[in-house]
Amino acid sequence: MRALALLAAALPLAAQEPLRLEEVLDSVDRHYPPLLAALQDRVLATADVLAATGRFDLSIRSGYEGDYLGKYRNDVYKAGIEQATQFQGMTYFAGYQLGRGSFASYDGKQQTDLGGEYRAGVKLPVFRDRAIDTRRADLQKALIGRRIADLGVDQQRLVILQLAMRRYYEWLAAGQRYNVARAVLQVAEQRDGQLREAVRLGQIPAVDVTDNQRAILTRRALLIEAERALQQAAIELSLFYRDASGAPVLPGAERLPASFPAPRDIDGQRLQDDIELALKRRPEIRRFREQRNQVEVDRKLAQNQLLPNVDVSVSFASQLGERRVGRGPNDLVAALVFDLPAQRRAAKGRDLAALARIEQFDQRERFARDQVEAEVRDAYSALKTAYERARVLREEVEVARQLEVAERVRFELGEGNLFLVNLREQATYETELREVAALTEYYRALALYEFAIGEAISRPRKP
Repeated sequence: MRALALLAAALPLAAQEPLRLEEVLDSVDRHYPPLLAALQDRVLATADVLAATGRFDLSIRSGYEGDYLGKYRNDVYKAGIEQATQFQGMTYFAGYQLGRGSFASYDGKQQTDLGGEYRAGVKLPVFRDRAIDTRRADLQKALIGRRIADLGVDQQRLVILQLAMRRYYEWLAAGQRYNVARAVLQVAEQRDGQLREAVRLGQIPAVDVTDNQRAILTRRALLIEAERALQQAAIELSLFYRDASGAPVLPGAERLPASFPAPRDIDGQRLQDDIELALKRRPEIRRFREQRNQVEVDRKLAQNQLLPNVDVSVSFASQLGERRVGRGPNDLVAALVFDLPAQRRAAKGRDLAALARIEQFDQRERFARDQVEAEVRDAYSALKTAYERARVLREEVEVARQLEVAERVRFELGEGNLFLVNLREQATYETELREVAALTEYYRALALYEFAIGEAISRPRKP
């Protein structure tokens, strides 16, 4: 653009490295508050996993019981531990009991030898709670919930990075419009002295100076508008571009890149590959899948409740010290417990509800896949169209410049007039603005396309 040749004069500021898009995106990953807030969802989900794991914590129990006023005076001390496991619903237990004094015959198991009684054993469900139980189900759902939280963060990150890209290119476009307005103003200002000299020599009428003054004032007003638009774009970009402390940074005009990156055409053969890539990457599709997995856990738990409750336990007890009781000194006790609700309607209801929710998530996932495919196709179409429009406007700018130069030469040779020169300059200015708008639209479409295919998922997040 003509503005590039006059950039140094237009912006006499300290030279700095141009602000790159990667800097903005890295700043978003490190310091953007909404994204940092979203990351706490991962912490919350990890806390849920820790809480669910806590249901398998080692349980320690102890107690004392004494009878002081009754016929039988005695003291009983008890202590024990219990450890639930994730393997087949098995539970281990062990304990110690010391019973001293006199006991009624029906409380004979409370009495021990002088050294007390040690007991250890294992409890194993045979049918219900064997493959899954509420503790293991809660843990499985918490683990899936952590994956869902990760996908939720990825989804928010996709949206935020796309918005950051748009704000960056809008700031760049505002800078380009400012430079175009500054350049066309400088052309009129530089011509003012030449026209005044030509009037003094009697080569042109004085009205040409007045007409050029009108053009200068009009272009100054346009420059003021462009400067305000640049300031506004910088303010909006500063919400995403932050310093090490997380405070917004207003990027100055001296950090504007010289031009937009060269737009690139997109190969039509890429479309189908990118659709498949998007279906694998997009978090909302994977999120529906994980939510379905959570409901699958609920259904397995409901089906578990339909089974009979048959528990087998085996324990070994040993009496120590001077003999005081008739049992023992070693005992091996096996127990079998059976329990089955006759109708099991609660479990059947939960199973039916889980099946319905699974069907819901299947349909939502199906529609989400259709939506993603439609978004990729639409974004591809928008990107292709924006590229073609930018390419045509590039050619139009070149033609407009040629006409402007030709009209200026005719004026300098005395064959034209200043009015036509101003018209050609105005036409070039408007065409350059349209080219900036086309390039802006191209990069907006590029940001939308990268969002549609989940490109940010492949971009590692900076810590």
